[in-house]
Amino acid sequence: MTMTDALDLTELRAARQARRDFLDRLEPLRSDLYAYCRRLTGNAFDAEDLVQESLARAFTQAAQAHSPIANPRAWLFRVATNAYVDSYRRQKPVLVDAVEQVAPATADPAEVRDAWAELVTLLSPQERAALALKDLFGFTLAEVADVLRTSVGAVKAALHRGRGRLDSPERELSLKVREAPDRRLLDAVAEAFNAYDVPRLTALLLADAHSEIMGVLTEYGAEQMRDGSIEHTLDLSKPYRYTAEVRDLWGETVLVVRIVRDGSTAVNDLMRVSTEDGKVRSIHWYYFSPDFLTELAAELGEPVVLNGHHY
Repeated sequence: MTMTDALDLTELRAARQARRDFLDRLEPLRSDLYAYCRRLTGNAFDAEDLVQESLARAFTQAAQAHSPIANPRAWLFRVATNAYVDSYRRQKPVLVDAVEQVAPATADPAEVRDAWAELVTLLSPQERAALALKDLFGFTLAEVADVLRTSVGAVKAALHRGRGRLDSPERELSLKVREAPDRRLLDAVAEAFNAYDVPRLTALLLADAHSEIMGVLTEYGAEQMRDGSIEHTLDLSKPYRYTAEVRDLWGETVLVVRIVRDGSTAVNDLMRVSTEDGKVRSIHWYYFSPDFLTELAAELGEPVVLNGHHY
């Protein structure tokens, strides 16, 4: 075989099937995983990114395991925690070297939930994980320590600091801001999408643009995007139609995609678009992200149509 031959071996096809089987087996845990990632990251977009990263890591780690995974839920949370902490690898870890302090025996979960959007900008990743696992997901101190690979005392110290933020009179927020896309370009994308005008929509893409259907596939280049996700979506032979609307949502400008069938309309997808030099640089589709779409529909106060498995 030369380096120019297509890489589509029997082993790759078997790996794809193994991944489908693995994700199907973890499907009952997916909502919990999304909820945990949502608490870690503080927003739905980053939460779904973390879910996909965690599932990819989990599949790799499971393939390398030589014994059964005794507690899949705790194991999956550990994978997600590690993935999240890795994204903040430049920060110094705080749990290992923390002074052991006695934390309050209880905390009001509702208070923690209400404060979470703010706390997520103030706590270190490890403190955030400890607070979420203990106060929101009901893990014991020992279970939290096991997930975070640290001591019970260090967990207590992290909880003490995190809960202390709720009573802190001085809270300085440092929110991460994503560069806003070109609003006029998004309007043009929505107009072409709603007209089912594939050539016009394709013309709005950079030649080297890319598209990702979250957790499923990535397309590279305008031609591949046109022949793949765009033509598959804007198919006039289907017994339903899609519409796209530019909306400001969760601090970003996005395209909400709805499905129209038999006179009813429901949320069905979201396009998160980045732009560059008057063209589309990338599109992230959330068609196979059920928990994300459920939260999106609830935010909009609309019904949702989910799309089967996430692979």
